[in-house]
Amino acid sequence: MSIPILEGLNPAQRSAAEHGGGSLLILAGAGTGKTRTITRRVAHLVRERGVDPRSILAITFTNKAAKEMRSRIREWIPEAGMWVGTFHATCARMLRMDPEPVGRSQDFTIIDEDDRKKLIRRITKDLGWDTTVYKPRGFQTMISYWKRLRMGPDGAAEEAALHGLKEERAAQVYEKYEKALAKQDSLDFDDLLLKGQELVEWDGKGPKRWATKWEHILVDEYQDTNELQYQFVRHLSEAHGNLAVCGDPDQSIYQWRGADIRNILRFEEDFPGTHVVRLEQNYRSVGNVLEAAQAVIANNHSRKEKDLWTEKEKGEPLTLSESPDEEMEALAIAARVRQWTNAGTPAKEIAVFYRTNACSRSLEAAFTRLQIPYQVVGGLSFFERREIKDLLAYGRLVVNPKDDVAVERVINVPPRAIGATTVDRLRAKAQELDEPLLKALSRSEVRDAMGTRAKKSLTSFLSVYVKISERAESAENSLRAIIERTGYRRFAESLGDMEDVDRLENIDELLAFASEYDERMGQGLRGFLEEVTLLTDHDRWEEGAQRVSLMTVHTAKGLEFDRVAVVGLEEGLFPHARSFENPGGMEEERRLFYVALTRARQELFLSHCRMRFRTGAPGPQAPSRFLDELPIHLLEGESMEEALPAQEATEGMSRAGSELFRVQDWVDHTTFGRGVVQKVLGKGINQRVVVRFEGERDPRQLLVAYAPLAKVQSS
Repeated sequence: MSIPILEGLNPAQRSAAEHGGGSLLILAGAGTGKTRTITRRVAHLVRERGVDPRSILAITFTNKAAKEMRSRIREWIPEAGMWVGTFHATCARMLRMDPEPVGRSQDFTIIDEDDRKKLIRRITKDLGWDTTVYKPRGFQTMISYWKRLRMGPDGAAEEAALHGLKEERAAQVYEKYEKALAKQDSLDFDDLLLKGQELVEWDGKGPKRWATKWEHILVDEYQDTNELQYQFVRHLSEAHGNLAVCGDPDQSIYQWRGADIRNILRFEEDFPGTHVVRLEQNYRSVGNVLEAAQAVIANNHSRKEKDLWTEKEKGEPLTLSESPDEEMEALAIAARVRQWTNAGTPAKEIAVFYRTNACSRSLEAAFTRLQIPYQVVGGLSFFERREIKDLLAYGRLVVNPKDDVAVERVINVPPRAIGATTVDRLRAKAQELDEPLLKALSRSEVRDAMGTRAKKSLTSFLSVYVKISERAESAENSLRAIIERTGYRRFAESLGDMEDVDRLENIDELLAFASEYDERMGQGLRGFLEEVTLLTDHDRWEEGAQRVSLMTVHTAKGLEFDRVAVVGLEEGLFPHARSFENPGGMEEERRLFYVALTRARQELFLSHCRMRFRTGAPGPQAPSRFLDELPIHLLEGESMEEALPAQEATEGMSRAGSELFRVQDWVDHTTFGRGVVQKVLGKGINQRVVVRFEGERDPRQLLVAYAPLAKVQSS
């Protein structure tokens, strides 16, 4: 006997699931069961309303969310056949099936951000410009901006002429960059959305392959859509008007990458007759966490009112901790985490959030010192390691021989005595022939023109390419052939462990992942490369690992933990200084804080410092304005000494009492080296010294109680 589709849904969730045709806006507060609501809606459309699952498109923002949605849908509709994926993955799939209108083949490759930066750097150098002045990352940002505005190189050149030399040169790079991508049959991440939208618009004027393919469109996290994504779903739903979106304006935190909160705020104007459902019962957080988050976000104006509530208990008060500096803050956080784990909370259910990645350094040092296992989410990922990128580049060449970026990465890997000069000459020949590098290299007259030694080396690379160019049926077998025929395993062994990395273990892990992909998807090497390229930080997060997760709040979006600590809650850091002059920016910072708070199921620990090392020197810090917006009755304070283990606190206090520094004393610091005291300020635990260290122009001010500082004999 099957379970009724709507069983277990609250009245608001049931209303959203039962909605038939027309536009639907589901305003889903944090932790209100939106995924359950969306999947039950899909099941209801198919089983109760007779909608063909192949005519339903569901779009998410992360592969992790797409995987979870597919899994839940299968519980109700086995082998549904509907499309579920991110915006980028959906567009990539469409473009694979219909690439000609946008000038690509089915075998186009997707270049990642690192390869994109390298291509832009090479173009900048080819133009004769100094890359330390005209930074590739800056050009990359401008090109992304122009693409989000659907502005090609010609339009970008016109706009750049109104601004300055840097913008004009960015437009020149953009033009050459686009030609390079077309020539090597590649797309970047921005192109997936841009070309996907172009495909839909072209289709609307012609054969209607896509305009009528789907009868129902569902979009999750709609508050994070940008203009291209907005236009994409609008065009796809135009024929039938069955567009259901789910989101929360209070969790719109991606303005910096083009997200437009107005898309959800004006949804009812854009789609008249919209049925609006508010999901307000929170199933995630205890009462105190929820009340705190609601009190903070109520200070924003650009939002849609919701009154979140929970049947859970009130829970523990929020802990607000103040530390003298970031090193002691990190130790206090580590000590609290140790308390949580000792009390029975699994490490995987604990997370520490920060506003910027720079805050992770002191935390990593403290966690290492207290021997607490942790993982930094969003740092150097598995797929960014040298050996993995090398093998994936070989794979891209097998799929797409026009991929010049891949050729340049592996032409001398393993070493074949092919230097930069030879590559430059090969590139010049390819440009002269207007051909991709590999095609030019296949010409005997090109190799003959390179000199005896270079010719031999290039012929060796060409021979390797021929050996690996036959694709096996599975991704795993294709990669095994690449590893064997290039001799990469021997090369990896020769590199040793200079970076404290077991490269052979990483290679085996890549093969295991490819095997898992073959079993799950079975779309060969091309499909595997596409999945890997589209992975996000969420997808790289080892969810089951028994380690504490350290991450930015942006990365934490969509995740939840039993216990959460938020560090660096100071003016200029969180909220970030960039938001001070922009009301919209300050509201986004407040939404970011709201997201941080609502990741916690049971307990929150909030922390700030009196002194933090920023912009090259320590400076006094003021507590974040967001802390003043928290209801006072929900907070309990904790001094740094209470948070630290007894041994750590004792060491810090004894150092303050025993070391009596005077002007002209010579001191030694574990990081800054030897210096001389110029001033002594304050007394006891708050005593500071101003020290000029050898080799440094400006003196530093240090808190005596916690600085690793010791007196030495003068020299």
